[in-house]
Amino acid sequence: MQLSQFFTSLVRAFRWHRRWFAAAFAAVAVFATINVIAGRTGGTPVVVAARSIPGGTTLSATDLSVVWLPAAVTAEDGFNSIDSLIGQEVTAPISKRSPITTATLLAGGAEVTPGKVALPIRFGDASATTILKVGCHLDVLGPAPGQSGFSVVAANVRVIAIPNGEQSGTITGRGGELVLIEVDQSQAAVIAAAASATELSYALR
Repeated sequence: MQLSQFFTSLVRAFRWHRRWFAAAFAAVAVFATINVIAGRTGGTPVVVAARSIPGGTTLSATDLSVVWLPAAVTAEDGFNSIDSLIGQEVTAPISKRSPITTATLLAGGAEVTPGKVALPIRFGDASATTILKVGCHLDVLGPAPGQSGFSVVAANVRVIAIPNGEQSGTITGRGGELVLIEVDQSQAAVIAAAASATELSYALR
């Protein structure tokens, strides 16, 4: 069939069934309008990840998007504006379309206490870090000075983030998962010295 004949047949079919086509187009338009109205009147704007975001990422506008969700399923600690999140750092990987909450942000209850610093380290046993959570306290263990075995090199430090394990430039023995801890300057120096000698370990409090 030639192209001209095809279009002629298509136009003829549309004329024969124009009422059906008109009804279908009207139904689609009404359905779309109802969805938009229902979404904006019965839903809540929620900021979600526009892509998979690695832990430790400083958020930009391209990392985020806004969707409308029923109020009953939105998190109380979520956000409805992208602007308030620009420049904040996430503490762990966030999958695409997952809501951004205060629990996923370094600024959300994980600020560094005045007078202390955030120190990124890796522990020797990579699997052991899977039980760590943001906010928990631990003792960092390293080589005992002048003797064999381990001792506490920094006591009662707080975990403030567990970013993506692919981050580099950290105090480390061999590649365990990256952990960000809150320490004072003297503890940071002791941990750095211990990490240069051997792998670090920890004990939960």
